[in-house]
Amino acid sequence: MRERIKTELSDNFSSTVILPSILNDYKNSFKEMILLNKAYAIMLGKTDIIEKEAVGEILEGLDYVEKTLKPEDLSAKYEDFYFNVENAMMKKTGKTGGKLHAGRSRNDIHSAVTRMEIRKTVWTVLDDLVALQKLLLEKAETNKDAVMTGYTHFQPGQPITLAYYYLAIYSALARDYARIKSAYENLNVSPYGAAAFAGSSFPVDRGLLCELLGFDKVMENSLDCIASRDYILELLSAYSIMAVNLSRMAEDMYFWATYENGILDVPGEIAICSSIMPQKKNPVSLEYAKSKAAHEIACASSAMITLKGTPYSNTMDIFETPGMYWEGVRQIRQILCCISETVTYAKLRREAAAKKAAENLCTVTSLADYMVKYFKIAFVEAHHIVGSMIAVITENGAGIRGITPELIRKESKAVLGYELEISEAQIDSVLDPYNNVQTKQGIGGPSAESVTRMIENAGTTLKEETDWLEGAKEHVRRAYEKLGREQAEFCK
Repeated sequence: MRERIKTELSDNFSSTVILPSILNDYKNSFKEMILLNKAYAIMLGKTDIIEKEAVGEILEGLDYVEKTLKPEDLSAKYEDFYFNVENAMMKKTGKTGGKLHAGRSRNDIHSAVTRMEIRKTVWTVLDDLVALQKLLLEKAETNKDAVMTGYTHFQPGQPITLAYYYLAIYSALARDYARIKSAYENLNVSPYGAAAFAGSSFPVDRGLLCELLGFDKVMENSLDCIASRDYILELLSAYSIMAVNLSRMAEDMYFWATYENGILDVPGEIAICSSIMPQKKNPVSLEYAKSKAAHEIACASSAMITLKGTPYSNTMDIFETPGMYWEGVRQIRQILCCISETVTYAKLRREAAAKKAAENLCTVTSLADYMVKYFKIAFVEAHHIVGSMIAVITENGAGIRGITPELIRKESKAVLGYELEISEAQIDSVLDPYNNVQTKQGIGGPSAESVTRMIENAGTTLKEETDWLEGAKEHVRRAYEKLGREQAEFCK
């Protein structure tokens, strides 16, 4: 195949650049390369491009390669992994094996095999994602009454429950799932049969190739078949967005686990010790989740920068575009693992969390709401009254217990010109964190009733996600079974 080129590749270039790439392809796509070649042989026979007897010999040769080709057999002198497979097959079949390449190119071969190998990784990432979503729903179900402080700007805002928080993360992950699914739909289309980039003069049945290899449909434009790698950018972008979402969750839990906050216990299953300070229990699962999000973003950036300056055709740059994809998969799976293990083992210190919510003034917004509802005053007036009371109790150190009927009368008189009468029992009820949460029963609120609705809706979504994922796997599995049956017909 190097007749045009009169010299061999340099030893340094071969050993440093070419061979590592070949070995990497062997690791990632050996099975897919064999299946792709078998599908093409079957298509050549069914369209009478080559003789059926030759197809049988080629298929048997590919079976032999699948069983015998080892990493140590690979050589850089054949330029890439495909030529190594072809060479190994032709040692078994002789010149007959050379008929397999009619009407195709390494360009459409690599375009197809890359999509085939990447789709397996998408299934794996989505399996991990669905498992985390399921875990979040299970934890939400058991934490509907686990009252805690909800924060904005890392300052106490309003009381929520741990279930409510987990459902917020579930919602973000559902969008992450949708993004990855959308990318998968752009990924799982067949470029096979497009040849170098301008199609083939042979009557290549691209529909049959698509069917035998488990793609959902045929890509139409042959140049687009060869040039397109945007699905890699789309997947890595979706992984990066999910990594950012999970990193933000890790940041929250990291804050909850600080000694000063002290509402989340991160046990030994996900913590490490200090080499010098014996009291330490470091929440490293959360630190890994945050730091690995940066690596994920770097993988996406690498792919985008690699592809940015290339022509819309075939170059080695597009072969290098997925170079960091595998690392991106590794990083996002590790992030999902870190968060899943944290959710599994970390425990909310319920009493401490409820006590903080009762004392850190996060319930006073409901006192302002109460004044609006029962005294028909404007919210800005209620806000002024409550804000003035908070200034008083903060300055005198009384804390939330300093909100008394007397103080309400005094501050309301100063703002409204008349006194508001609220009993101590009413104040206690309004400022109770659990009661506070239960008043939020509208769509998306943190009350037990609202959370139950959200869990039910999320369960429906999760089933749809699981069904689609299993269907995507089954579609490919059935295609490969059909390929096997077609092979058996040629190898009788």
